[in-house]
Amino acid sequence: MTSNALSSLHARPRKRASHQLYWLLLLAMMALYVVIFTHLAFEQHAALRTHRSDLGQIDLAIWNTSHGRFVAGIKQDFLSTRLTDHVEPIFIPVSAVFWLWDDVRAILLLQTLAVALGAIPLFALARSKLGGPLALGFAAAYFLNPALQSALLTEFHAIPLAVPFILWAFWAIEARHWWQFLAAALLVAAVKEEAALLAAGLGAWALWRALIQPTRGEGEKALQQHNRGMIIGGAVMLITLIWFVVATFIIVPAHGATVHHTAQSVYFERYGALGNSPLDIVRNLLLHPRLVWSVASEPARMQYLLGLFAAFGFLSLLGLDVLLISLPVLLANLLSAYPAQYYGDFHYTAPLIPYFAVAAIYGAHRAVRFFHTTSLRPSMLTAALLIWLLGWSGYVYGQMGRGPGGGAYESVTVSEHARLLPRFLTQIPTDAPVTATSALHPHLSHRRFIYRFPYGLQAQPPAQPAEWALLDVTGDTDMAPGDLHDRVMEMLAGDWGVVDAADGYLLLRRGATTKTIPEAFYDFTRTSGDPEALAQTYPLTFDTIEAKTRPRWRQATVITEWLVGSEYQAGTVRPWMELRTPDGDVFYHYDDIVPTALLWYPPQRWQPGDRIRIATLPLYPPRYWGAGVGVVHGPDPFQPGNRLPASDVAPGLRIHSDDGTLALAAAYQWDERSQLHRIPQETLLSPDLGAQIQAEGQEVLVDFRTAEGELIPMRAWLPAAGPTPGRAFDFWLRWEQGVPDGYQLFVHLRRSEQNIVQDDGPPFVFLRLLASEAVNDWREVSIPTENLLPGDKLDLFVGLYNLDTGQRLDILDQDGRLAGNEALLTSYTVAPPPIPDQSCALIPETCLSQVR
Repeated sequence: MTSNALSSLHARPRKRASHQLYWLLLLAMMALYVVIFTHLAFEQHAALRTHRSDLGQIDLAIWNTSHGRFVAGIKQDFLSTRLTDHVEPIFIPVSAVFWLWDDVRAILLLQTLAVALGAIPLFALARSKLGGPLALGFAAAYFLNPALQSALLTEFHAIPLAVPFILWAFWAIEARHWWQFLAAALLVAAVKEEAALLAAGLGAWALWRALIQPTRGEGEKALQQHNRGMIIGGAVMLITLIWFVVATFIIVPAHGATVHHTAQSVYFERYGALGNSPLDIVRNLLLHPRLVWSVASEPARMQYLLGLFAAFGFLSLLGLDVLLISLPVLLANLLSAYPAQYYGDFHYTAPLIPYFAVAAIYGAHRAVRFFHTTSLRPSMLTAALLIWLLGWSGYVYGQMGRGPGGGAYESVTVSEHARLLPRFLTQIPTDAPVTATSALHPHLSHRRFIYRFPYGLQAQPPAQPAEWALLDVTGDTDMAPGDLHDRVMEMLAGDWGVVDAADGYLLLRRGATTKTIPEAFYDFTRTSGDPEALAQTYPLTFDTIEAKTRPRWRQATVITEWLVGSEYQAGTVRPWMELRTPDGDVFYHYDDIVPTALLWYPPQRWQPGDRIRIATLPLYPPRYWGAGVGVVHGPDPFQPGNRLPASDVAPGLRIHSDDGTLALAAAYQWDERSQLHRIPQETLLSPDLGAQIQAEGQEVLVDFRTAEGELIPMRAWLPAAGPTPGRAFDFWLRWEQGVPDGYQLFVHLRRSEQNIVQDDGPPFVFLRLLASEAVNDWREVSIPTENLLPGDKLDLFVGLYNLDTGQRLDILDQDGRLAGNEALLTSYTVAPPPIPDQSCALIPETCLSQVR
């Protein structure tokens, strides 16, 4: 035996061991991925953060399919089908999962498993082109991809199920396993109607690869294999295109016309400027390229594309031929007028990730072949590509990842309230028709008749009217709190009665005799017999405040607690809260949208010793905001004399409004990562308020002089970033000795000596401050959008004038010399508006809290 032969024999076990090690590492990554994202999806469901739309209604369609009723569902009060919106034959095999585990969480687990399994054909394809180390790198980049993670945490949808089949199809084409390719492509087309376009693209890719890639081997078998690839690729392309037309233009309109009152899929209405019908959209795509470019080139859409390329280290740019076959769905997302499609944080982007991953694999392969002719050693090139790939994928995960350590990671806590839900679910017969509030719907959807409250109460045959109603008045109800309360009162006045209630849950049954809601129901808002409350000397006292947030949407629920003292007389006074911007504008108060607690357990029912917990509905506060609390009596809280002194409500708080009836309970700010921070009271009074709120800026000192020669020192702290049209602009002034009575401050932002913004008024820090002490004066001015462009120069002036005479005070320079009657603090260049983030694009109210 030759030395080369011996060397080959010794190399084979090492190669086999290396091969097994790569697969073991891949399986370990898959297992970790499944554990993490299944846990997050389950916790989200357990925390009542899933809803009738989308988990409840999709789960109902799949459950009905498992019982022989293909994608049957319920719309409002009547029986319907999911075919009104989408055609998803994949739900037939998916429904079998309920034969193994009859629980809604089964499809959440299945969705995660499906995406995780996609790593196997991806790894196999990458290994055949690039070797084991880079193949593992691509698998890691796949698992780190934020768009896939977002799809797994956006309840449940069919389209993420296409991901493993797309990757299987790519691998089968490369490996010349044409029958496997056929199965994979047909499964892709079965996922959803638009997925049929992706399947058609895969057919075109198979046809192309069969044409250009040399056939392995020679002779008749090789020719048969070549012909088989051509035939199957062409057949897949033709069959799936026909299926797309049938599903989109025949099946959906036929079923959806009675629901949506249109003879086409309602999803064509998402394209705004490009038209709201297929013909208009195609016409504009072909005949008006400038219009298409004006839409596609919007910064947020370009950022979407940038994120897709960056997640795989921009290597996909070297495989644009692969991306070409995904163009129909890519353009559908990119050009949509619905921001969720082009922000990558929902399920819409999931089927595109396999194309960018495969394009990156082919791109890396081409790069390796190009550099193979250079002096670079293969191991060095592999290491460089691996570092480049993982560096970029890790960076994108750090910015937008939804898992632990990711930039968009959101920890979900299952509250004691949520843990109480099974107590009520077990009391409802499994076959009983039920109506439930939105967040409870997915927990009850494995039954023939499940409605979203208040639908189902008057359902007509062949639908069965609801016999049970399960409501959570503290959660997502898709109803105004007052409307829900009134509807429940109507039900109890009719033939409905109470079966059980606790902590905001209310279980009702048609025909039940109990009409009184048990006291345990009110536990969500009150604790009786609190010794601390009984010890209070005032009838009603503010105790604590808390802001619970959902950072992804910059959403806050403001929760206050109040102590009902021993001197309280039922209904004589009530709590009050106002949410304000720094300049004193009120953007929410308790009479605006009455909190659920005050509707169900109003002050007329309160008893001495109660601790009352009042939570607002989810709100979208601006970047800086504060909460003022007080106690009012009478129907009109804004009527003079109808508010109690703040000192009786919240003793010890130093910051009060000018009439002394509101106390500043807390102040908050959103940061760049959409986290909400409480601004300490001492910070609001600190001489360095501006520096503590914002990290960058400059300080300016100004001395004003009255006619009597008295000096009024002021210190300004100015942010470095310039004002932006349509956004609030904040800066801080510090009046070391307050502002004497009779004088007023003016603030001017000028362009070419013309006032663009004028803001006159006394000092503010959320609420008017007493002028007799040194105060911080927080100025928040709104920058107009009209006649103001990025790049314009604005000068910021401040001054004081006499309220009686209008005469301005003199200003002294640092040497004590007269320097005019207004101070130029600084000059700014108007900044361009920031690219709207996902929250701002979908919920305009959150634009005020977006940090540049």
